[in-house]
Amino acid sequence: MQQPKHLLIFKIVGIVGILLAVVGIFLSVTGFGNFDNNHFMIGGICTSVGLFVGISCLSVGFLPEITKLHTKTAKYIQEENQDDLKEIANLSADISKEAITKTAKAVKDGFDDCVFCKSCGKAIDSDSKFCRYCGKEQ
Repeated sequence: MQQPKHLLIFKIVGIVGILLAVVGIFLSVTGFGNFDNNHFMIGGICTSVGLFVGISCLSVGFLPEITKLHTKTAKYIQEENQDDLKEIANLSADISKEAITKTAKAVKDGFDDCVFCKSCGKAIDSDSKFCRYCGKEQ
């Protein structure tokens, strides 16, 4: 199976990044940017650009590989902790079921103590003398 073009481009950028970083490190180690040398400005710029661009290209170039590694790591963690995750999910489901039951009961109990406004038809408390929505006397 042939690789997609964008992955090939990422790999090329990564290889260029490695080369530029190596050149930048070589220039730095050999003293190309030495203060005593008249070529300091050019050497310093070349060294800095080589390292900065090289490391940037290296990071971007191997981004798909890094993403793949993150995915594999997450999958490994999930597989290793599968039993714990299932237990947490079951506990959460039980808590949710209980909370829904209590909420539904509270809503049902709340509606037992209400009447409907004679004017607008909205639910109001059974002991209300006036509708809180339209203000009409009951």
